Amino acid sequence: MKFHLIVHDDFKQDMVRLHAAWQRDPTSPEGLEFQAAVAGLKALREGREDAYVGKQLGSGPRSYDLRDCAELKVPVVAEWTSHGRPLGPSHRLVYREFEPLPTVEGGRVVHDPAATPYRHAVAFAHRADDPASIAGERLGRQRSVLDRDLYGLTGGGRPSVGPDGREGAQTTPHRIPVPGDLLRQAAILRDSPPPTPRPPGGEPGAAARHPGGPGQQRER
Repeated sequence: MKFHLIVHDDFKQDMVRLHAAWQRDPTSPEGLEFQAAVAGLKALREGREDAYVGKQLGSGPRSYDLRDCAELKVPVVAEWTSHGRPLGPSHRLVYREFEPLPTVEGGRVVHDPAATPYRHAVAFAHRADDPASIAGERLGRQRSVLDRDLYGLTGGGRPSVGPDGREGAQTTPHRIPVPGDLLRQAAILRDSPPPTPRPPGGEPGAAARHPGGPGQQRER
């Protein structure tokens, strides 16, 4: 399944910064982040999230309410604990998923099975930089406060792979209606010709899929 992809304005600014670093040196830490982010965004648009480990996010007494979000665990740099154990994917890509906009014909809403749903990319950051908190702030959530617009949603499902895996657990976000502040962008995407996926400056190389050697050790 394909998706229309909406990218949060702050995420776009992050990509501009990372792209500039990639142009200067594709092998720099920021250059590798850019390549990995491009690959992750492309996977979200093309419905290939199963290429990554993923999980639904949730809420908690000291965190933001992200029950409408999920994350992809994106490898950028290889990192180990002080005992030499791999820490796993270094970065997280936080996103939401929305229903297709309704189709109106002759003044009434009709079901369109071919309508394209949406994904909203909110944040991409190293796990030590708390990408979930970055996403919560960008979505205007308050820490420790449940969002009333998410009433009835569950969240925090365990990934379907890994040591805590649970077979069949949902790892993508709950699909909800497009929020009011994104309706205009959603309508433009729906009514525009399909874009040709191409990151600024050209397609990064294979390092996005196969990052290089060990990076600086970070155990947080």
